[in-house]
Amino acid sequence: MTATNADATEPTTRGTAAQETDEKPWTLGEKLSAAGFLLAFYVLVGLVWADSHVANFDAFGIEKPITYAAHVAAWPLLIFVDLDVLGLHLT
Repeated sequence: MTATNADATEPTTRGTAAQETDEKPWTLGEKLSAAGFLLAFYVLVGLVWADSHVANFDAFGIEKPITYAAHVAAWPLLIFVDLDVLGLHLT
């Protein structure tokens, strides 16, 4: 009986794409993509928050879109406190 070389037939894990990716730092494109996903999530939740509190808007004219944008931007803070910013009440 002759001995076979098992190492020659088995695939090696050296040089695989997953291993090479784990060792490299994030590229600028990957960082921008991650920031874009986080920003999209933040804005999406802010839009839902503002739409659910649209009945509380006591603004007319130009104040209404400014108040809406303030709700979108400040929704994490508005979970815990009510704000009065520049005479606009945010809840």
